[in-house]
Amino acid sequence: MKTVQAITVTIPNELAAELNRMQKTEMKNCSSIVADALKEYIEWRQFKGLQKEAAAVARAIGVYDESDVERLVHEYRAGK
Repeated sequence: MKTVQAITVTIPNELAAELNRMQKTEMKNCSSIVADALKEYIEWRQFKGLQKEAAAVARAIGVYDESDVERLVHEYRAGK
């Protein structure tokens, strides 16, 4: 079973030049560099999605800034 897939992408000349420089300095092929970058982008998007969900939950319980977090921590500790 094939574990990789070849794709074709078009990028601006400036990015292509930087990719070629990175290939030489990092001694990695273009595919590895692009795959690593795509993995990081996907992880970043997932993180941003989680961050958005967490912000909605925080707003729902009245947390808007750090002072609200500190207040909740203080209330929790006082209740112990």
